[in-house]
Amino acid sequence: MSRLLTLVAACALLGACSSSSTSLHHYQLQGTNQNEDQGSLFSRSHLQSEHLLRLSPIAVRGTLNNRAMVIKRSEHQVYSANYHFWADAPAHLLATMAQSQLMQELDKVMVVKGADVYAEQLQASFFQLDVSIEQFNGGLDNNAEIAGTWRLSKVDAKGKLHVLKIARFYHSQALAEDGYEALAKALSQAWQQSLNEMSAEINTLISNT
Repeated sequence: MSRLLTLVAACALLGACSSSSTSLHHYQLQGTNQNEDQGSLFSRSHLQSEHLLRLSPIAVRGTLNNRAMVIKRSEHQVYSANYHFWADAPAHLLATMAQSQLMQELDKVMVVKGADVYAEQLQASFFQLDVSIEQFNGGLDNNAEIAGTWRLSKVDAKGKLHVLKIARFYHSQALAEDGYEALAKALSQAWQQSLNEMSAEINTLISNT
């Protein structure tokens, strides 16, 4: 059992570790490049873009998309924290970080979130990225886990999707120390690694299309 989950169990046996432990704590995802000037991350104009990539709303399965942070208790059981919450729904946090990172790593690609974009609105080539998250939690080995599936499709002028690739991903990141803040940081790093791999493959797929 992970040290993080051991700490949770110990607090439960004591009723409440301290008055401060029962206050609510909120966490965000933070990529390493998000510490830079945010204005520079989204300065790309349509004149600098040859392609449009629509990032569909990220699908996060079941209890993982609740605000409470999730930890594995066993291979078949998960625990939702009582006092430790994400600052927003995980699907929204994951999408915001994904848009920021993909904009930085995909050359000459305009990345937009949501479903209200159509092929005829852009004169250049148009693609769609769909991501489904199946794991977004603390693991059994004092680690953070993220796993799921991504699908890249090319969109024609009539809005029809032509699937270019479907791939699964999984990343595990060790916690630097015990605690939920360390879990949030490790999940950020695991998601960043997943996006690094996605963007490399997407770049190749778009270039060869």
